Amino acid sequence: MIDARMKATVGALLVVVSVAAAQSPQFDVASIKKNPLGGARVGVETPPGRFQATNTPLRFLIRWSYRIAEPRIIGGPGWIGVDRFDVSATASVEGWSGERTRQMVRALLADRFGLAAHMETREMPIFVLTVAKPGASGPRLQPAAFDCSAPDAPSRMIAGRVQCGLLVSQNGGSASLRGGGTTMADFARTLGEYVDRPLVDRTGLTARYDLDLQFTADRSALVGARPPGGLDATTDSDIPPLPTALREQLGLRLDSERGPVEVLVIDRVSQPAEN
Repeated sequence: MIDARMKATVGALLVVVSVAAAQSPQFDVASIKKNPLGGARVGVETPPGRFQATNTPLRFLIRWSYRIAEPRIIGGPGWIGVDRFDVSATASVEGWSGERTRQMVRALLADRFGLAAHMETREMPIFVLTVAKPGASGPRLQPAAFDCSAPDAPSRMIAGRVQCGLLVSQNGGSASLRGGGTTMADFARTLGEYVDRPLVDRTGLTARYDLDLQFTADRSALVGARPPGGLDATTDSDIPPLPTALREQLGLRLDSERGPVEVLVIDRVSQPAEN
């Protein structure tokens, strides 16, 4: 038997949940269609008022919207990393921001794919990123030349380099990360796409940096698989493997150990109804 006080409490909780759901930002119009052509190229564009994803696996959309690296996603059927989708969505430009866009994409995935997921901490094999020699940095890791701390700091190319942010390039068996005014947390999050286990940043570096890292890569940052053509297709023998590149170019160290890490566990997901 539920007494009046319990009924009132349950009712209040339902109201809170309903209000929170109503306040979650959503796209005004959204279209999701399967891309039958496939291929290696994946694209995501977020100009003000619009979200466009081309030839994109659901797993990548999950990674992008939750800002979580591939090795930190647990569960889900195989098709979420294989089937490709084209997503086109629009919303008001008022209040448009990167985080708001990610919130809207998460809401869209829950609505159209029935995606339900939760965060939890698990003990598992990890990679740990640390400073190789305290007080010393590598030749390609320097204090930022431009202040990128402001929310509206411009992200633009100057002389082939990105001023505020990270530019990721992949060519066969090699990859490069070129950053301007970037934090070590953002760098580690992006670098985590190239390794097969969660990457934990323990560098203790809190400033912003200009950096340039080039290394051999046996994974793609876009789909978490071997790059098109395989390693032997375009691997340059002068390009070092990731641990060596980190140490020689940035003065950082990559170690293997076991430890607690926050992961995203997929509870439920289904194929979308196209529209």
